[in-house]
Amino acid sequence: MVVYNPVKVLHNVRILNIALVIVIIDRLLILVTDVPSIVFVASVFTILLSVFALLEANIHGRASSIFLFVSASEISNGIVQFIAGTNLSSGYVLYMSAILAFILGGFICILLPTTNPSSNNSVGSGLRFDPNSEYVIELDNVYKDYYVGGIVVHALRGVSLKIRRGEFVAIMGPSGSGKSTLLNMIGALDKPTKGKIYIEGVDISQLNDNQLAELRNKKIGFIFQMFNLITRTSVLRNVELPSIVAGKSKKERIERAKKLLEIMGLDSSVFKRRPVYLSGGQQQRVAIARALMNNPVIILADEPTGNLDSKTGEEVMKYLRMLNKKFNTTVIVVTHDRAVAETADKIFHIRDGKIIREEIVGEKAK
Repeated sequence: MVVYNPVKVLHNVRILNIALVIVIIDRLLILVTDVPSIVFVASVFTILLSVFALLEANIHGRASSIFLFVSASEISNGIVQFIAGTNLSSGYVLYMSAILAFILGGFICILLPTTNPSSNNSVGSGLRFDPNSEYVIELDNVYKDYYVGGIVVHALRGVSLKIRRGEFVAIMGPSGSGKSTLLNMIGALDKPTKGKIYIEGVDISQLNDNQLAELRNKKIGFIFQMFNLITRTSVLRNVELPSIVAGKSKKERIERAKKLLEIMGLDSSVFKRRPVYLSGGQQQRVAIARALMNNPVIILADEPTGNLDSKTGEEVMKYLRMLNKKFNTTVIVVTHDRAVAETADKIFHIRDGKIIREEIVGEKAK
């Protein structure tokens, strides 16, 4: 089960930093030389680098405007240098190119649609979710087929279910029953072969890849059996990662990351440590804090206690239940462990790709 590669995120941030450094160098080059050919080549190179960084880092909204503004500036500068560089003074050329860049870049910033990273009610190109809907997740007759060596594997066979906002749900079944595939469908990691999947009233099976990526970042938090923490960076940085992707400010990121770690029972002594120096239970609590970083409406946990001893596993499940109550977050846990499943409000039993039974457990069964 893969959501995003945190190492890739850091790589993309570095790309943006490098691109900005190149732009600064290009600007300085223009100031110290009046050779049109040199400036023109530097402008073309900067344009290509800006476009590459934009595509590679998958940046949207206002950041796109900034990069397109840079490109517009370089295009304008290059055109003016090429056409008038031999006949006009260097200062006049720079003055004219700046005016052209400002006008062209300004139009791009105005016309380009922007997204609000802090809003969890919209995703992608104006999609509107209903935060007041009774059912946060709905699956309607969902099928998923895989083709392996010419053989069709029917992973899901007409699954229909509804999960209310704030519910704590377990999906339980034997190996190969389809529970991980079902979690992938709910988490927008894969699209169904047939059927509809709704999150807060929006059919996510119809979204494009960019919309799905933004949906996962804003609406869904993921917790894994293997923790999936970056071992070469700090605990605090690991927790920050989802909000870096969402475009939150550094101050906001750090404040929220520290608050979540403290809620998870981790004090400031671990903030600067690397995850490898923490126990398994501590690492899983860091992973839970990371999953909550963008205030998701849904937490998906794939065998969250699988690599923990029974006592630590119980503690992790208590934290998930506490967060479920504190933030009214919908929690869905995939497990093969009956004791883990019984901490939920409801268990969906799955076998051979079908939901065969719903069972009320936990506090609601009392």
